Amino acid sequence: MKKNVLVFCISLFCSLSFAQNNEVILSVGEDNITLDEFNAIFLKNNHNDSTITKEYLDDYMQLYINFRLKVKEAKELKYDTISAFVNELAMYRNQLAKPYLSDNQFDEKLIKEAYDRMQTDVNASHILFTVAEKATPADTLKAYKKAMDVRNKILKGLDFEKAAKSFSDDKSAINNGGSLGYFTVFMMVYPFENAAYNTEIGKISKPVRTKYGYHLIKVNDKRKANGEVKVAHIMFKLAKYASEEAISIGKTKIEEIAAKIKNGEDFSDLAKQFSEDRATAVKGGSIPKFGVGKMVKEFENAAFLLQTIDETSTVFKTPFGWHIVKLLEKKPIPAFEDVKNNLKKKVNQDSRNALRDKALISKIKKEYNFKQYSSRLNEISKYIDESLSEGKWVSEKANSLKRNLFILDKNYYTQADFVAFILANQAVVKNNYQSYFNDLYQAFVSKTCLDYENGRLEEKYPEFKSLLQEYTDGILLFDLMDDKVWTKAIEDTLGLQTFFDNNKENYMWGERAEAKIYTCIDETVAKKTLRQIKKRHRMPYLTDEDVLKKVNYSSPLNLQITGKKYSKQENDNVTQAGWKIGISNNIKGKDGSIIIVDVLELILSQQKDLSETKGKVISDYQDFLEKQWLGRLKEKYEVRVNTHVLHSIIQ
Repeated sequence: MKKNVLVFCISLFCSLSFAQNNEVILSVGEDNITLDEFNAIFLKNNHNDSTITKEYLDDYMQLYINFRLKVKEAKELKYDTISAFVNELAMYRNQLAKPYLSDNQFDEKLIKEAYDRMQTDVNASHILFTVAEKATPADTLKAYKKAMDVRNKILKGLDFEKAAKSFSDDKSAINNGGSLGYFTVFMMVYPFENAAYNTEIGKISKPVRTKYGYHLIKVNDKRKANGEVKVAHIMFKLAKYASEEAISIGKTKIEEIAAKIKNGEDFSDLAKQFSEDRATAVKGGSIPKFGVGKMVKEFENAAFLLQTIDETSTVFKTPFGWHIVKLLEKKPIPAFEDVKNNLKKKVNQDSRNALRDKALISKIKKEYNFKQYSSRLNEISKYIDESLSEGKWVSEKANSLKRNLFILDKNYYTQADFVAFILANQAVVKNNYQSYFNDLYQAFVSKTCLDYENGRLEEKYPEFKSLLQEYTDGILLFDLMDDKVWTKAIEDTLGLQTFFDNNKENYMWGERAEAKIYTCIDETVAKKTLRQIKKRHRMPYLTDEDVLKKVNYSSPLNLQITGKKYSKQENDNVTQAGWKIGISNNIKGKDGSIIIVDVLELILSQQKDLSETKGKVISDYQDFLEKQWLGRLKEKYEVRVNTHVLHSIIQ
């Protein structure tokens, strides 16, 4: 928690200005801070406030000096070379770099495309021809030709549903003829989604390649998106292979329910009493909101047909039983700005990621004039064999290859660099070895491009450099403060005790009252409780448990007891009792309860024990240690403020 607060606070001091005024406003040791740096920081946090005075500037400068002294000391002590610091900063840098290592225009295009597709639901059927994602070219071509052959048969008159049952490797096609029902954006892998949205109603796509194989997609319908609905339902279950008699009995039951609803009986009450979906029955039949493709099609169709809140459907049957539904809420597609961030997250998690990565690599290649020498890649491929797919390839035969493989921003990457990459990254895969070799090369090129771009972020983006500096100083400052102040104050028990002994006057109890507070549910319980309180005065050995046992025998909610030593104004009930020893009159609680306060003792002001105020003492001791430490730092590093330049900010 301290680290989060610290990083936030030092943002006051770590922004950088890129103007041209280089007058020195502050020197800490040999480090010089320019007016540009300080002015950008100051104006950022004070919004050009015209009421700022010289005194305010001087106070602000003192805070800034303290910050610079601590960072200076951390670097002098080589905190920035400790492995824990280096690793933590690398982690933060990776997080900060992510927005810069993307093609923002391409991302925006994908987000807008996704939103546009949210407006339309697509109903489609498909036929799947399975082929492994990394299959050999020969196997891939074979599957493609089979898909094209079936497509041609359909175009010549073969019914698509029959073709799906005969040829599809999706086994569900035997029962559904390849039908997928309605779906919307993000519900299918991206290449499939693309083809479905770009194919006209009634048309059949050409073979579409996904990680599952090739698909033929027939678009049956497109409709305006329904958004989401929230409904309640009443259901009578049917077994998977229910007899005609059971089906008929279920229908009779649901029709009786429909008649009761029509006659004005409450849907929620009927659901609680009769619905066989007990998980929802207790909630009046209510089920969570859902959108397209989340329910079986019969249920979905009935729910989406409802237009008016509280409208009830006709009875209908699904594979699970007989139903009737009531519309509780209808939520249209939200405005773009309301869902943009959520769409961005989904795009990042979706198979669209591959396209985003390709777009970024393409952008980097173009920016840095990427050029490759394909013939030299072929020279390496001659030494590749099946051992690569087994993760056992060795490079002896390729060790003589030293020529340049590609160039990026006038930097050359050699055949030997790629061979080293293969040796470091090869693994056991099911891929054809030549296909795997090509994948490794693309991975090598992509990594090289990303690493090069990543290494230039500070140079290309001043705001990134500034932000990274903020994190750098923040981590350094936290580690140093933890060593010199925070942890030291907690672990230095002797120093803490000495500090407490020297400052006891700061840790005093004011006047207090030791009291018991009895909260009674009503007047009757209050009378019983009062008798128990008076009995307790006569028999001091009685405990809270004894009183509760007597009063709460009929309900554990009758009486609650709390008690401790209360400072003045700490508790309203104790204050209302009059701050005097004895049993108070009944006090009316805001919730209708009756409160009785029994003040047992009034305690005069007295010294606190360290254990009673340790948290406050530790905090004060930390402040004390920090002031001492800052004093030593000011002696160690000469601090020079150019007051004329500082005050020029408001002149």
